[in-house]
Amino acid sequence: MTVMIHLIAISAALLTCVMAAFLLLEVVASLWPVRTKSFKRATPGQIAVVIPAHNEEKIIASTLKNVKGQLCDGDRIIVVADNCTDQTANIATDLGAECLIRNDHAHRGKGYALQFAIEALRRQPPDIVMFIDADCLFADGALILTASIAAGEKRPAQALYMMRAPNGAAARQRVAEFAWLFINQVRMRGLQNLFDVTRFTGAGLAVPWEALSAINMASGEIVEDLAMTFEFTSRGNPPLLLVDALITSEFPQHGDAQMKQSARWSIGSLTYAFRSGAAWLSHGLFKGRLQLVGAAIDLMIPPLAIFVLLVLAVAALSVVSWLFGSAIAIMLAGLAAMQLIAAITLGWVCYGRSALPPAELAAVAQFLGSKFLVFGAKGRATAKTWTPTRGGEHDDHAE
Repeated sequence: MTVMIHLIAISAALLTCVMAAFLLLEVVASLWPVRTKSFKRATPGQIAVVIPAHNEEKIIASTLKNVKGQLCDGDRIIVVADNCTDQTANIATDLGAECLIRNDHAHRGKGYALQFAIEALRRQPPDIVMFIDADCLFADGALILTASIAAGEKRPAQALYMMRAPNGAAARQRVAEFAWLFINQVRMRGLQNLFDVTRFTGAGLAVPWEALSAINMASGEIVEDLAMTFEFTSRGNPPLLLVDALITSEFPQHGDAQMKQSARWSIGSLTYAFRSGAAWLSHGLFKGRLQLVGAAIDLMIPPLAIFVLLVLAVAALSVVSWLFGSAIAIMLAGLAAMQLIAAITLGWVCYGRSALPPAELAAVAQFLGSKFLVFGAKGRATAKTWTPTRGGEHDDHAE
């Protein structure tokens, strides 16, 4: 029994230590210069912007106006009105978008909506397809910059996608903004510098048609962005990160909506990592594909708040092992904790102080506590479907 406790504790502490070391390496690598200016650029040809939307009548107009302001004559906007029961389709059509009506309650998921648009585009393929959500806004010039580099590099290009806390938001939302920034800007910038690959982070991905037409997105995968990342990377088309092309959205203000959004990402990403991480890592090692290896290791690192809770749990297990006579696990757990603290501190000092001011650091404990709700019955149920979270108005729908 004692030997089993030691083996479990040492194994868990060693794995956590390795993940923390890789995370710290990503943060350090994020400080290196990013070679955005050296990326090849080309005239993108015709661009088609695909916007999956479910009951987005309150926000779709502002997104469409933002996108139209950055497109050229001949470019297209495709809105997929997915299982809508409101005026989303009519608003999109009135604003000049091509609207595809999709009604299929048996197959819910953003991937199904995206594939629906791809199949429609096959009749008249564009040169570049860009995916955004219905609540996203591009910074000036970001859309064309992303599409131009995707065309020049002939591979998917991911704009820097940032979620912001609304004005007057509670301190806990500032922590959420930093956590989002930590993965999408800090970690992805480091991953790009280390392995020349990034993740598709949910919106702002531009893909050459030749690369896109070869894959199938039609699935109920709740973290379709992760699935797409590995599909592209395994086929030799790894996404690259453009830190100079910004696309933004806001966190939902409704507390229940925030929990559902967090549950969908946290549970979905952990499930996908558990199910596919080792397989992608093995595939990358077997094929000698360092980009796939790097992306797979990054996939196995949990979201920031979950990682903190994991280290605390491993530390507690290591204390038990120490009480039974072995100090190995507790030493490894201590090293993992130090590496994690160093990574978070360095990321916050270099990138996160404006998102999370020092005066609001006390909200970190509240934010960590809220993660327990994510794994409750409601959070687990939310993580099974593509659910809307903007403002909490449509909690009964699948987005």
